[in-house]
Amino acid sequence: MKYQTLRITASCLRILTWVVVAIGVISSILLGIRAATLQASITFLLGGFVFTAICALILLTSSKLIYLFIDIEEDLSEIARSGKKEPKD
Repeated sequence: MKYQTLRITASCLRILTWVVVAIGVISSILLGIRAATLQASITFLLGGFVFTAICALILLTSSKLIYLFIDIEEDLSEIARSGKKEPKD
């Protein structure tokens, strides 16, 4: 299969996204619990959630872009192959 390494990379990025989400949510909750004041607790909790969401979005977008570029290349190759065929009279 063509571009197998890119497909594996995209799959690994997708898995890494869910690992980052799990670790980010757990660490945000733990930091929120251990904070000294209520304001610090809310700040750590919401800030951690926002940071986790941004990181997860970047990783997931990278994975989807790799898949998109692979699909575009396959479609363009198919179009090029069909253009090279001689027309039937």
